[in-house]
Amino acid sequence: MIYNGIFLGLTTVDIIHYVPRFPGVNEKLKNERLLSYAGGPATNAAVAFAGLGNTSTLITGIGNHPGGVYIKNELSDWGVDVKDYTSQPERPPIMASIIVDLSNGNRMVVYSNTDTRRLKRDASNETLLENKDILMLDGHYMEQAVLVAEKARTLHIPIVLDGGSWKEGEEALLPFIDFAICSADFFPPECNDQEAVIRFLQNHGIQKIAITRGADPVVVVDKSEKTEIPVMDVKPMDTLGAGDIFHGAFCHFILQHDYLTSIARAAEIASLSCTSLGTRSWIEQERFI
Repeated sequence: MIYNGIFLGLTTVDIIHYVPRFPGVNEKLKNERLLSYAGGPATNAAVAFAGLGNTSTLITGIGNHPGGVYIKNELSDWGVDVKDYTSQPERPPIMASIIVDLSNGNRMVVYSNTDTRRLKRDASNETLLENKDILMLDGHYMEQAVLVAEKARTLHIPIVLDGGSWKEGEEALLPFIDFAICSADFFPPECNDQEAVIRFLQNHGIQKIAITRGADPVVVVDKSEKTEIPVMDVKPMDTLGAGDIFHGAFCHFILQHDYLTSIARAAEIASLSCTSLGTRSWIEQERFI
């Protein structure tokens, strides 16, 4: 079955250098490979959702800069319908420079400031939600995210939060969230550990919570029940975007499976994505799909 997903959040131009090791201070190091993709949490999730055979709509801000045109075309090639609502169309898109250590798959990321980026108000147009099966938000463009979440709730569309890191004003979004899938770096105000994060989210009405921890088991909370789901043991080549891919895969599986199964299947896809370079290669390997 083909599902229709809508994703609202950040889009970047990712320029990825693959090196045998991280460079030292003041060192020049020749890369072994260079890739470039559209990136960002919601964007990579939208690509993953489309890669699993669905239709993806992405609400984001990109603009008319040549770099923006490039990533719009790249996303179209992967089956993502981009709705560009930037309020600053002449500004360059958000750029991210990424270095991946080929010896272990670890990466370093430097990116341009996202704080001043805004979307037009009509990015929350209710018609964008017509015939959609699921909504995913990454916490960026908070004003529009809250408006879209409010409308999705009235339409009984399940809402997934990618909690990569805490964003200012995010507490306004939490009452609309059905599934909060957070990284180990997600710390709301006055939360210093995992248990505090879970309590905080539960106090805001979220009953289904997952915390991903890299290669360690995923902590999964369903109301009062807490469990851990093991992560597939793989030799990582590139961990870039694995969390984003997890979210996109979860949006696919939760529309056909129960909660725990969906987390486990999403973790499998995310792990397999780490065994190849870049955030797209796993899609081209049919056995992963």
